[in-house]
Amino acid sequence: MNKEIYVVVGILLALSLFFVGFIGPWYTIQGEFFGVEASIDISFFETKLNAGSALGSFSMDIDRGATDTTMYIALLTILCTIISCIGVIGSIYPFGKSLLMQKIGELFGGITVVVAIVTMIYYWTHLPDISNLEPYGVDGEIGWGFFLFLIAAVVLFSGIVYSRMTRE
Repeated sequence: MNKEIYVVVGILLALSLFFVGFIGPWYTIQGEFFGVEASIDISFFETKLNAGSALGSFSMDIDRGATDTTMYIALLTILCTIISCIGVIGSIYPFGKSLLMQKIGELFGGITVVVAIVTMIYYWTHLPDISNLEPYGVDGEIGWGFFLFLIAAVVLFSGIVYSRMTRE
């Protein structure tokens, strides 16, 4: 198999991980209240409440009126990833100047990794404070969407580095 195929697969995998991570929950709050276990998944678009006990369970969507600044930074990350994908794929399968497309792909790949890290740090520093609820059995943790963003940044960085290595 051609080495460039690995680069294309890696870049497209990173793009898909960014999309799925963007849609997934970034923070989860779990607890048990008077025998009812509940979890709240907080994502950029919606907040879901799931609860259940021995008597039954219910699920409810909570509409979030305001969007987080993190969502806009994450959208910028996805946009930079798309531009990086176009640049890297354009340097492998030339539909422009190969060297220029390679530089665009590498530049925007680096910018994407930095913006993804800024997104995660910004979100980490603005997590909801639920420390006053810990005595009542309520616990909060980072959701899987946050971790997928981190994995996507690592995969994209690896793809960009491997793309550079295949050309030298």
